[in-house]
Amino acid sequence: MVPSTFSRLKAARCLPVVLAALIFAGCGTHTPDQSTAYMQGTAQADSAFYLQQMQQSSDDTRINWQLLAIRALVKEGKTGQAVELFNQLPQELNDAQRREKTLLAVEIKLAQKDFAGAQNLLAKITPADLEQNQQARYWQAKIDASQGRPSIDLLRALIAQEPLLGAKEKQQNIDATWQALSSMTQEQANTLVINADENILQGWLDLQRVWFDNRNDPDMMKAGIADWQKRYPNNPGAKMLPTQLVNVKAFKPASTNKIALLLPLEWPGSGIWSHYSARL
Repeated sequence: MVPSTFSRLKAARCLPVVLAALIFAGCGTHTPDQSTAYMQGTAQADSAFYLQQMQQSSDDTRINWQLLAIRALVKEGKTGQAVELFNQLPQELNDAQRREKTLLAVEIKLAQKDFAGAQNLLAKITPADLEQNQQARYWQAKIDASQGRPSIDLLRALIAQEPLLGAKEKQQNIDATWQALSSMTQEQANTLVINADENILQGWLDLQRVWFDNRNDPDMMKAGIADWQKRYPNNPGAKMLPTQLVNVKAFKPASTNKIALLLPLEWPGSGIWSHYSARL
C-alpha cells in the first residue's frame, strides 16, 4: 500500500506543473495583435484588408482596425463610407484611439473641403501629444488647411514636418517650402515677423532674400546660393536644394516686383503635392 500511496501523492504534486505547462503553451500560440504595427505606421494596407480584420476581431483590436479602415477610406477618396464608419466608433476609447479619432476627424473635414472646420479641430490638438507618424499627418493637415496661401504659419508647418519624413518626401517638402516662399512678393516677405530661435525659418528667409537680390543675374544667383549653403549648413534646404534652384542656369531675369516665374504656377496642393499628401 505504501508504494501505491506514494505514487498517488507524486502524481498529485505533478498535476499543477503539467497544468501550468499547458497554460503557457496555450499563451505561446496566442495570435499577437497585428493592428499595432499598422497603427504605428510601420505597415500599411488598403481599406478592404482593414475592414476584413475588423470583422474578425473584437474589443480594442476591433476598434484599431476600424480606425485604420477609416483612414484608408479617406485616402482612397471614399469619404462617405469613412464618415459612416467614423460615426459607428464607440464612445469608450483608450487614449491612443482617442488621439487617432481626433486626427481622423480633421482629415475627414479636409476631404469634405471644410477647411474652416478642419482648422478649428486642429487648434484643439497638441502635436507633442501625438505619435511621430501622427505628427507628420498633423502638419500635413495644417498644410492642406492653408489651401496653398503663403503665410508664416504655412512655412512653420512645413518646417516642423520635414524632420518626420523619408528622403523622397523631404525633397517634396523642401520644394513646397520654396514654393510658398517664391509665391510671395518682396513686400509680403518684408512683413514677416519670426522668433529669435527660429533658425531654420530665418535661413529660408535669407535664401528668399538671395533670390530677390540676384534674380536678374544667374551668375550672382549661383554664387549667392553657394554662399547661403555655407552660412546655413544645417538648413534642410542647404543639404537638399529646392528642385527649382538646382539648375541655376535656367534662371531668367524677372521684370516685375514678384519672383521670376521659373517655378510651377500650380500650388503643391495639386499634382506632385497631392501625391505626396496621399502617401502620409
